[in-house]
Amino acid sequence: MATYNNTWRNKIWMGWFLMQPPLILLIDLLEYLYPAWVYEPAGAPLHAVYSLKQWYIQMYNDPIVQWSPETAAGHDSWMGLFLHIEFLFLLPTALYGVYRFAVQRRGTSGADELLFLVYALEVAFTTLVCIYDTYYLDSAVYSEQLKRTLRIQFYGPWCLIPTIMAIDMATRILGRIKAADAVLEARKSQ
Repeated sequence: MATYNNTWRNKIWMGWFLMQPPLILLIDLLEYLYPAWVYEPAGAPLHAVYSLKQWYIQMYNDPIVQWSPETAAGHDSWMGLFLHIEFLFLLPTALYGVYRFAVQRRGTSGADELLFLVYALEVAFTTLVCIYDTYYLDSAVYSEQLKRTLRIQFYGPWCLIPTIMAIDMATRILGRIKAADAVLEARKSQ
């Protein structure tokens, strides 16, 4: 049984999911999915995206965006795992979310709500790890103002929005549980 059809919350989920595949495929996993000739040389198909990423790195020196297996230090080895999770779980879930909210437009089933709850919690948690990591960036390289900028402007929304989305899905699931409990109580009283 689908519920929560055509709600403003579903439109927020749809907007979030529409934004995710391009960000994952063109920013986060650019160097991991495509050969260098696709993005590095001027005139390459994805060079504009690569240039944008390089500009961000030059402006903010964000070590998480710069991470690669070759540059990994012992403390940030978790980034490789996060990138695998992003490719194997987050991307397929986002594509399914686009299908569910933008193509089907039928609302969410209980199974969808559970999947999207796990998705939102995973995004919020991994981003929280990134936020936490900024507290340990070398103060000789990263000023407190830059650390704050990374935490508040870049990672903060990526943690806060999925947290709110997780609460939304948890309340939907709780509504289903309460409805099922009410049906069971009604059957018992007959």
